[in-house]
Amino acid sequence: MASPKQEGWRSRRGGGSGNRGSRRAGTSRGNKVTQPCRNLQQTGHCRFGATCTYSHEIRSGFIGEASSKKARDRPEPTCEQQRAKDDYNSWKRLVKTLPKPNDTRTIALVWKSALEILNGDDRDCKQMLPRDLDDEAHYGRQHIHAVLSMRGGDSNFVNLASPFLSVITHPALLDCLSVDTSVGALYNYISGANGSRAIPFLQHLGIRLRETPRGPGLPSSTAILESTIIAMSTALRELLRRERRTNFHDDLPALVNTLEEVTEAPGVNLNTLAVQIVRNIIGELRGMITRANSLLPHENETFASETSPSVTTSTYPRELVLPQDRHDNDKMDITKINILPTEAEIRSDHAPFLPSTDLNQPHFLLDPAERHLDTHFRLYRHDCSGEVSEALGAAMIAIENDKNVLADPSFSLGDVRAYTYPKAQVRYVSIDNRRGLEAQISFPQPRSTRKKSAAERRTAWEESKRLEEGVLLCLLSVDGSKASLLFFTVSQKCVETNKNTGLSCDIHQATITVRLATRLQPDLEKLIQLSCQKTRGLLVEFPSVLLATFVPILENIQRMQELSRLPFRQWILPDRVHTHEEASRPFDVPPPLYARSSNFTFSLKPILKELKDGFLLGSRVSVESRADLDALEARTHLDRGQCQALVAALTREFAFIQGPPGTGKSYLGVQLMQVLQACKRKAKLGPVVVVCYTNHALDQFLEHLIDIGIERVIRIGGRSRSTKLEGKNLRVVSQGESRTKLEGYQLAMTYQELEGQQRHIKRLLGSLHRLSKKPEWEDLKRHLSREHPLIHSQFSEVDDEGFTQVGELPFHSWIRGELPASSDHLESTIKEVLACATRNVHAVTSRDRQRLVDFWAKEVVKEAADSLFESVKEVNDLHQQLTNIHDDVDRRVLQTADVIGVTTTGLARRIATLQRVRCKVVICEEAGEVLEPHMISALLPNVEHFIQIGDHQQLRPQITNFKLSLESQQGTPYQLDRSQFERLSVGEKGRPPFPVAQLNVQRRMRPQISSLIRETIYPHLLDHENTKEIPDVVGMRKNVFWLDHDNFEEGAQSDVHQKSHRNVWEVEMVHALVRHVVRQGVYSSTDIAVLTPYTGQLQKLRAKMRNDFEIVLSERDQETLIKEGFNIGDNLPEDDQTVSGAASGTNSIEKKKMSDLLRVATIDNFQGEEAKVVILSLVRSNKQRKVGFLKTNNRINVLLSRAQHGMYLIGNTDTYSMQPMWRQIHAMLQGTESVGRAIGLCCPRHTETEIQVSQPDDFARLSPEVAAIGASQDATRRACIASSHARNPANAFIALAITTVRNKPAGRIVAGV
Repeated sequence: MASPKQEGWRSRRGGGSGNRGSRRAGTSRGNKVTQPCRNLQQTGHCRFGATCTYSHEIRSGFIGEASSKKARDRPEPTCEQQRAKDDYNSWKRLVKTLPKPNDTRTIALVWKSALEILNGDDRDCKQMLPRDLDDEAHYGRQHIHAVLSMRGGDSNFVNLASPFLSVITHPALLDCLSVDTSVGALYNYISGANGSRAIPFLQHLGIRLRETPRGPGLPSSTAILESTIIAMSTALRELLRRERRTNFHDDLPALVNTLEEVTEAPGVNLNTLAVQIVRNIIGELRGMITRANSLLPHENETFASETSPSVTTSTYPRELVLPQDRHDNDKMDITKINILPTEAEIRSDHAPFLPSTDLNQPHFLLDPAERHLDTHFRLYRHDCSGEVSEALGAAMIAIENDKNVLADPSFSLGDVRAYTYPKAQVRYVSIDNRRGLEAQISFPQPRSTRKKSAAERRTAWEESKRLEEGVLLCLLSVDGSKASLLFFTVSQKCVETNKNTGLSCDIHQATITVRLATRLQPDLEKLIQLSCQKTRGLLVEFPSVLLATFVPILENIQRMQELSRLPFRQWILPDRVHTHEEASRPFDVPPPLYARSSNFTFSLKPILKELKDGFLLGSRVSVESRADLDALEARTHLDRGQCQALVAALTREFAFIQGPPGTGKSYLGVQLMQVLQACKRKAKLGPVVVVCYTNHALDQFLEHLIDIGIERVIRIGGRSRSTKLEGKNLRVVSQGESRTKLEGYQLAMTYQELEGQQRHIKRLLGSLHRLSKKPEWEDLKRHLSREHPLIHSQFSEVDDEGFTQVGELPFHSWIRGELPASSDHLESTIKEVLACATRNVHAVTSRDRQRLVDFWAKEVVKEAADSLFESVKEVNDLHQQLTNIHDDVDRRVLQTADVIGVTTTGLARRIATLQRVRCKVVICEEAGEVLEPHMISALLPNVEHFIQIGDHQQLRPQITNFKLSLESQQGTPYQLDRSQFERLSVGEKGRPPFPVAQLNVQRRMRPQISSLIRETIYPHLLDHENTKEIPDVVGMRKNVFWLDHDNFEEGAQSDVHQKSHRNVWEVEMVHALVRHVVRQGVYSSTDIAVLTPYTGQLQKLRAKMRNDFEIVLSERDQETLIKEGFNIGDNLPEDDQTVSGAASGTNSIEKKKMSDLLRVATIDNFQGEEAKVVILSLVRSNKQRKVGFLKTNNRINVLLSRAQHGMYLIGNTDTYSMQPMWRQIHAMLQGTESVGRAIGLCCPRHTETEIQVSQPDDFARLSPEVAAIGASQDATRRACIASSHARNPANAFIALAITTVRNKPAGRIVAGV
């Protein structure tokens, strides 16, 4: 048990102040210390904070020297650096001078000089400029006002306004997170109240631009027009983003109309890049205005037309239910919705509002883009938390009916995977320097760990996948008769035995460190209440719910909705067509914005066979241009389909490339990347962002880029398994980037403020802890003096004559005093007791005195909790400032890269940084597997070219809630697992499909295998010539075969977490077949893959074969097994997994090498991979002919397209014949006599010998190559393994890692002929 000292409120930083020694020597209170703090100078922060007796004032010449010890040894500035510093000081002198009225010369000098500084290379000067403009000690705002107040009808007005707008929209200001606060303050001033300062200025400028004469003979006017109109529209967009009230300015629509009129004025070339940029921004501005107007209350607005046709599954008229405050989180505006469900939402009996993805169905939003974002936000949120919400709602009802549930270790939350920890209690709350406010929750050790030693408990918790960092927790408790809940995430999983608290240090209690999952004040107050009252409850863990995997994506969609931003909306949401002619009209997708000039070309030199040649591809070349395709095919290593796909990807701003299995999607992606890198400088592309759904696919693609010489690659995210990318990780690369002087100063000041706030929070927590035990006078007197002064005066230690009372305090005497209530005394209200105490506190009865103290304590707790919330909020803001500084360092590093690699989740998590990286091209691999909410989130603000590479006819995106899937009847209206790639490629009802370039030459499968998917899915798929030379599978009569059987499957286990299927007979058969193939001496175990649709079968196969092989499970399969409730922690220790030595049987045992690994996987987690020989366990075998997972063509397609040399299916043909595609596959295999109740084996030397096996035991008797395993086996059987026809008989079994029991060597006896 923890000691009492460990149970209360406390800070992580400890309680003692320590001896500061000579730090206070020589100083006295009130003396002004001018000597700078050495700690601040050398380390960037001071641990004494505000109590430090030395100066923390940062002088202008001192900034940056406080950020690092290295700054003191900074080398002398170069001539260029000194010149930049002199120029900056000259500009700063202007800003420090009050501007004179109508001084146009100074106005021009200030803003042209500022623009030169921002265009320069000195990072320090760039970051200091907005800070000095915003400094109230200078006159920056007055200089801004001088520009904004200008009015004029000549060109001089435009010439003065143009550099000002270029400064406030410069990337050095808008992209830099370190100065974002200063930039925000500048825009706040520029705006004025509701845009009153900015809108008239911009409107006047727009009129002047519209009336400015221009034409071929006035090139300077045209140049000024283009630069000014881009800066003007960008400034207005930034203004509306930062100052939301400006959206409601009455003259804003007229201003946007003026902008549009400027682009359409006579003499303006509508095809210029500037005009197209401005028109794109105008579209965003109109969307923001429309959204702002929709948020205003409109008189007489009703939803009388709520009756509308329901979802596509029914034509009966039903009510269109609207989200209108049916509970506290039922909002029409998704930006106002809390991502985690609220308690009122969980308790609500109303069904959640889930709009249909069918655009022909009704929705309360009329704008297609707003509706699209709204729909996918709601559906994805429900997929991530809907089932959790339903389970918790039922649990709260159960708890209110029976409070004993809180102590019941067997309580279940139904079908939702969750672990429960009864009798949980918030032990104390603390403040951590890095993680912020945390709580420690204790609960009794699980039964499995109670009788273990400390070391055993540590091992058990370490190997357990429970309570991993980031996992969602919920603490259910009872307040009176009402159940309540509080969401947390695991902040730190401590398993050390030498700590005061943790999961393994105490034999009876386990403690986990958590933090609140929300930042809402009621939740913090609830946490304080639970801690003070030592309330016990039921802690629920949802191990498959990780907020970090979905919250960033939902938050990003909310931001996009708030800004009305959806790039490429015309392609993502195509217009409805009404005639056949419109439907057959091809999409006219223009080139990316950066490539629209008439003379722009892509250089294909990097991918040519002869590098000395040149090949330029115009940005407007048609994908049907035979001459260009012929030349491209002849001069590169690309086939015809790849050439068409490359042209489509380069010449369409929004491009889809479909790659059937084995057609080289990744290879084409690498070629495409080489071409883009060749035009990077010319087109100012910035880094190319590569987005993948899985870490594995991302690693593979980035490794290919490094292999061809693209070294400036940065990988974002810490889940990479690639050793080649270790030095390319953003975390590693950023360590070499130095901070600017301003950033060093900001870090120092922020850390100093953090220390002060943490000390304040520590005091508040200590006060709250004392109040929860026994309120003291010190805790109450300040509150009484402020809220109840007449009562406070009665506890004064000084009497009326001025004498001070000694001994016990009056308050303590009063609280211990006794004044019994009269016999007829009725229970008084607290208000009456307060009134009595105000008159005479000593007239209050003993019982009411304690009531008063408890009441005052509650008032103090409420005040302290409110103060705590504000302090915690301030700490969160300070942590965000620190994050912004570090993120800006990352941004500068990322901007220097050629390629940035990130997963869809990682992109959303780092969106604040990535949206400030100037990158114009995004390539999304595995696009068919990416949920549309993820794809929407990948649309970065600066993107001009978006390329998706995938195959919608392979696996679809994975979702949690099957009721939202297009594979379920209930999911028909929602179809959340339909990717954007599939939705647009196939097309929607009434809307034409988007053009897709399809690769059509496969290089993976032998023709007998590829024919199975060619005849069913890909009619245009061709076989490369090399596939016709793939050798036959050694030891097998057929290269493709379906072994039919009628051995029934086992039903799903009763355990709700293991609702999977398994077939024991197939496990035995697969095991025997794998051993046979490996024993031929041609294929190692790494050449073979065993696939199955079910995790239950995966676990069975793994358990069966791990004594013979080192089984490899992908990270995703491991996660799936854990999610389904299977234990994967029972693998043999690495030291125990051995492989037999040479033929003597007496050689030492060796550890298995990586080349001896056998891949066992589920079909869903093997897409994108391949193996020479694939053995498939189909599992399902039942009288009802239920196919289960393999009823969809997508999964069948993946299953049939993984093998290169040979593929062997083991399953009940009668069960699978009910599915149309399976029926077709069965007929095709029957036509080649490749289906049967027995599978043919083959001796390479005696090919005429028929060997048929139909049962697992047949292999031991009939296999051409057999060994007796171990001395206890029966007599060695004869087999054909003579050295004359075995490639390597001495090592025939080396590839097969055979062991008997753990740590026991496997004997190997080869039978003679």
